[in-house]
Amino acid sequence: MAQTIVIGDASLTDRGSFRESLKGTGYEVVADVGNGDALLEEVAKHKPWCVAFDLLLPGHADRPGDGGVKVMKRVKEKYPATKFLALHNVQTAQLVMGALSDGAGARVRKPFKRDALIEALAKMGSGQEGTTSVKQTTVRLKKSLMMKYKLATDGFFTKKRDGVTSDVSEGGIGMITEEKLSKTAMLNVEIDLPGEAPLLAKMQVARVVPVAGLPRFDVGLVFIEFDPAARERLKAYIMKSLERGTGGPVKK
Repeated sequence: MAQTIVIGDASLTDRGSFRESLKGTGYEVVADVGNGDALLEEVAKHKPWCVAFDLLLPGHADRPGDGGVKVMKRVKEKYPATKFLALHNVQTAQLVMGALSDGAGARVRKPFKRDALIEALAKMGSGQEGTTSVKQTTVRLKKSLMMKYKLATDGFFTKKRDGVTSDVSEGGIGMITEEKLSKTAMLNVEIDLPGEAPLLAKMQVARVVPVAGLPRFDVGLVFIEFDPAARERLKAYIMKSLERGTGGPVKK
């Protein structure tokens, strides 16, 4: 099931660009509006996973005021589980830190770049919220683990494909595979942890790079749906591996 989003932005052009950027991904824009009052109505109607709001979003249709952060707080009071993505441009960049400290999980600069938008949404889905960048901030362990995957669109009887991790972290993994996957593709994956049950997760492709000299691809995956208990298992495995010296942190 797609993760749903309501957009609040006074610019009809920017709302359309946001929608267009997410076509064919695991995210669905269920409504887009131009002021805070309308945003609250649509949130009440759709109960979206995320609200994307412009930092200068007017609070009301008939008069200016409030601003995006105050509108976010109004939504958050009624729907505290909602994720928030702050939208800004060069002129409003100075407002970003305030939005993040007040509850926005990530930010994206306008005009939108498809990759940056998807990475920001994926970061919120994986629990890496509250920073001004989508750059990975957790420890990445250089480790080879066997794994299997299927495209989220594959049928029940479709055979799982094999892959092997190049690195793992709480937020995502690197995978080496023979298949050239399309960027933003959604996968259902099983990651084998030695001596434990496999980790199951839904992940999204964020990077596809050919491996030099080999018929392989280095695929970067970010967690979209990952059970908290499974995340803790992965975190514990990473820390134990580092302590035992059976893997090393990925160099920045």
